[in-house]
Amino acid sequence: MTPEATHILLFEPRLGGHHLSWLQYITEDFLSAGFRVTLAVDDRPGPIDKIRNQLDQLVDAVPIVSLFDASDRFRGGGKLSALAACMEEAGADEAFLNNFDEVASGCLRRAAIGLEPPSGLQGRINGVYFRPRFLAPTGVSPGNFLKRIGFRRLCRAGWFKRLYLLDEYLYAGLTDSALYHFLPDPWSGRFDLTASDARGALGISEDVRVFLHYGIGDRRKGLHLAIQAMLSGPEERRWLLLCAGELDKDSAIQNGMAELQQRGQAKVLNHYVSDDEERLCFCASDVVLLPYVRHFGSSGVLSLAAAAGKIIIASDEGLVARRVLDHRLGQVFTSGNAAALSTKMVETLSLPSPVLDRYRQAALTYADGCSREAFRNALLTPFMKTERPNAGAGGI
Repeated sequence: MTPEATHILLFEPRLGGHHLSWLQYITEDFLSAGFRVTLAVDDRPGPIDKIRNQLDQLVDAVPIVSLFDASDRFRGGGKLSALAACMEEAGADEAFLNNFDEVASGCLRRAAIGLEPPSGLQGRINGVYFRPRFLAPTGVSPGNFLKRIGFRRLCRAGWFKRLYLLDEYLYAGLTDSALYHFLPDPWSGRFDLTASDARGALGISEDVRVFLHYGIGDRRKGLHLAIQAMLSGPEERRWLLLCAGELDKDSAIQNGMAELQQRGQAKVLNHYVSDDEERLCFCASDVVLLPYVRHFGSSGVLSLAAAAGKIIIASDEGLVARRVLDHRLGQVFTSGNAAALSTKMVETLSLPSPVLDRYRQAALTYADGCSREAFRNALLTPFMKTERPNAGAGGI
């Protein structure tokens, strides 16, 4: 089936974090290749306004069907039922789940005990699987073991067409090349402002060293560790924590950030960050912090930091740490240890200019591999092939 003859339904029930930008990217890319696209989204007031604002003129090129019924519940009582209903309403050939994780847990657990998804989805499911923990070579918990069983059953029955993984190391160890495809975690934008201009726009002094924590400000993203590391230093130290993204209501985070602000060592953008603000934040920063705690999977912030040529300090666990070390993007510290983070922050600011230049060049090289062009090619290439997944257990 050619792109012009293929009608794809994009399923996206959420709008937080990366969801809006990915909805834009994937819509743009399928349309650019000639596919027909329909969006299955939350079309209620508020969410639909955010979608229209993000997609801008793209909205005029795509029909929209609602995932919700008149009672503000998912059609059919659940996400997969809503997906099936939207597929039927739109008359789409295939479904693409921008975040397969939205349905994976329940879907795979039910499949493990013999309960299949709605029959109209069989052989028509594509999607991006952000956190396929049961595919990882490390130990599998009882819950993930159950998901593995369900996944094998659905693979044998031919439910999935293409699944995209963001972990290049995990992808390299899987055998079904028709089912699995690697998708780089993309970035977009221009990071060509001088630090001086960016800081001026944000109201940040030119004589401070700026550490950026970007995204949702919660414990899972390690913001509490960044706050503790900053508070452990003297008040007169010319450091500033630039925190861009909605803050969690955690009292320790709120109180710690308030103390840093009182000391003049924090600048907070406590809201959904616009593209213009994102550009300013990365251009204004010296170092990007990724102090994630027990994080599984990729990080879009890492891609943005690389595109901006910024050195990274990350927790020493998982995919993020491996990328930082293998691609020489920065430093790692003992995960969960604020004192170790503080030490690494001091060490990083003490690096000589030639070393910092090497980190910058390595970052820009890495960013080439996760550009919008690289993302588009990785997304579309599998759709141009006729190869079908093996009638096996998903290579596991």
